[in-house]
Amino acid sequence: MTARIDGKPRPHVGNTQKKEVASAVPVRIPSGNSVAERARQQGGVDAFQGARLSERSLASLGNPTALAKQGEACPVPVLTPAEEAEARRAIEEATGGENPESIAEWLRAHPDPAEQAAFMDMLFEYGPTVGNILDNADDLSPEDQQLLSDALDAAYRRGEVTLDELKEAVGSHGNGTWSGESHEMLAKIIAGTGNPDLINAYVERELEIMQADNVEDPARAVAIATALASLPPGELQTFLERNPEVVSRVLKNLEEPIARMGTGSYEALGKLLDAAGAIQPPTPQSLQVFMDSIPYLGENEESRAAAARFFTRNADAILASVADASGAISSQSAGKLAEFFTRTLFTDPSFEGQEALHTFVVQKLGEMQRRLETEATANPPSQDAQRLARGMGSLVGAIEGGFMLAVEELDARNEATKGLVGLIFKAKDLLPDVSLPVIGSVRDLTLDQIQDWVTDALKEHPDDPKDAIPFHLLFGEAISNPLLATIYETARGTALDNRELGLDD
Repeated sequence: MTARIDGKPRPHVGNTQKKEVASAVPVRIPSGNSVAERARQQGGVDAFQGARLSERSLASLGNPTALAKQGEACPVPVLTPAEEAEARRAIEEATGGENPESIAEWLRAHPDPAEQAAFMDMLFEYGPTVGNILDNADDLSPEDQQLLSDALDAAYRRGEVTLDELKEAVGSHGNGTWSGESHEMLAKIIAGTGNPDLINAYVERELEIMQADNVEDPARAVAIATALASLPPGELQTFLERNPEVVSRVLKNLEEPIARMGTGSYEALGKLLDAAGAIQPPTPQSLQVFMDSIPYLGENEESRAAAARFFTRNADAILASVADASGAISSQSAGKLAEFFTRTLFTDPSFEGQEALHTFVVQKLGEMQRRLETEATANPPSQDAQRLARGMGSLVGAIEGGFMLAVEELDARNEATKGLVGLIFKAKDLLPDVSLPVIGSVRDLTLDQIQDWVTDALKEHPDDPKDAIPFHLLFGEAISNPLLATIYETARGTALDNRELGLDD
């Protein structure tokens, strides 16, 4: 977690006043733990940036040795008059064309963090124009974009740029950063600081504008998601606890046409899912981010891949969170999970990690089946085993529901068949040998034979695709205990029926 360089506690959002310096400040001997003292002892190395501080920079931090060398009773300006004039020219050029190139050039030429902080102090005098400039940093190299982020972070920690000034730079609807723009690049610059104070203040301001009563600006949801995704896991968890309704609102606005004009909304969703997945152990709030995101995954590869990563990392917690008292997946959640599987297993386009998700799903079901087999002869089986059977049946039903949604609602029969065949082919090597009606032993089937099996079944029952789903048989037939097999099948059928709560939700 970053700290203010002046040693003060991190303020809450809203404690934003820039520190005032008296005209005559007596020399203060810094404690051995201060940044200025550490810099002096380490030969002038800034503890945060790693860059060598000039004597002028050390003086600005209150270093008595540097003050004595300057022959002054108080800190001298960080920039000489000539440097300040040069900085003003760079800022005027940037503000004139709202182009950050001259800013990046100046910062590259002045790597001293104290000098960069002084520059950013002057820059943020321009209020909302600064937001427009930073939002135009798309053409800068990633290195220069990070340079802007680092300079802003240094300026804040030195008290040169306040949270109020940052929020003023965001502008308002119709003022400053343009209405209807996603502000994705502005958000990336703020996110690049890695500073929770700045990120939270920025998000707070964007939320105020996005949710304004008079005129909403849904495109800002892209910026909000992008910035939130850069928070450390603990900070993101705190935000989710304090703002339980925000992510749902942000996700809904990401679907607005004005926010979906580019690919930024899906990229932002993917980043937010990855950030929520990094909260370990998973919390009710992080799991809710996953469940709320499912209706918005769409056809984008990045958002699908992120959702798949979240599920594979947190499957046990997800399934536990959506189970009712009996162990079965609740009806609304079964519909959402069916849609998740529709998007990640049974429709195009494919994405990096899709095969890994196929393997994980089958392995998870195989693990459940093996646990049930420990009570193969129990009469009656334990309550835990019965709960597990319901959970397993519900999961299989949600997977099959995803297949049927792809076939019935999205007219993606070929993609759905391919996904189902892939699951069956993986499953046959993880379970005991299963004999199925008509076709014989699953262990003896090749990939092509399984493909033909599913395809022919779909052709024979075009109006009733559930008859083309042999997937549940691989697991149901392998459950030896008759009561557990019955519980499994009942829960599977219920979850399958609840697929209709997906996609149209």
